[in-house]
Amino acid sequence: MRPAETLLVELGVTRPEDIDVDAIAYCVGAEIYYRDLLGCEAEIIGRRDRAIIHVQKDARPRRKRFSAGHELGHWHHHKGQSFICRPEDISFKIDENSRNAERLADSYSADLLLPPFLFGPKIESEARITLGLLREVSDAFDASLTSTAIRAMRMTKQPLILIGHDLAGRRWQWPSITATNLRIRDDIDVRSSAFTVVSSSKPVVTPLRKEPANYWFDRRHIEQFDVQVESIRTHDGEALTLLRIPDGKLIDIYG
Repeated sequence: MRPAETLLVELGVTRPEDIDVDAIAYCVGAEIYYRDLLGCEAEIIGRRDRAIIHVQKDARPRRKRFSAGHELGHWHHHKGQSFICRPEDISFKIDENSRNAERLADSYSADLLLPPFLFGPKIESEARITLGLLREVSDAFDASLTSTAIRAMRMTKQPLILIGHDLAGRRWQWPSITATNLRIRDDIDVRSSAFTVVSSSKPVVTPLRKEPANYWFDRRHIEQFDVQVESIRTHDGEALTLLRIPDGKLIDIYG
């Protein structure tokens, strides 16, 4: 188990609803206060074995939880130090291989709010991961849909790719282990469900639908295959798309 998971086990956490970030902080010598912050999302002031954490009080509730977890990550990895974290320093796009201080704190927060020992069984028991399922799980863990979906991609062997788009094109992608070598187009196809979602001024959720693979991949003759996609608009204005590859031949040929 990683450090955040170990802490949860030591504290006797057995259910998602037991993950009380403020209480956990108190147990490790930190106190969290929610206040107006200027120019930053959160900060930690640490000295010896005590720390004060400030989190932007007007942020969305789940954003505040992740930010608080991020500062607890700094407290674990960089005890006694102080950090001022801007919005761009606190990211749901976890890179667990990075040794950068901010990415280490991100990884700790993800493990604290979506601990694999609790999260894994909820995902592994499902024959088919969908956006609907991920929304239910995100509600159960009180975590953002994006961070929940990324965690699922890291743990499933289903042939899935999670993608974030804006109107300029693909911002990021997160494949499952079985689709690691497939790269989504840099642009955004106007015929795709992602474009429908991101170009709307209102919250939009597209139903699961079949689309030609060339809407998503720039490879010769790939239009012979179809993919299944669902898209939803996030609070950040991105189109979050879950793409499923139903025909394993597509991965065999292009992956």
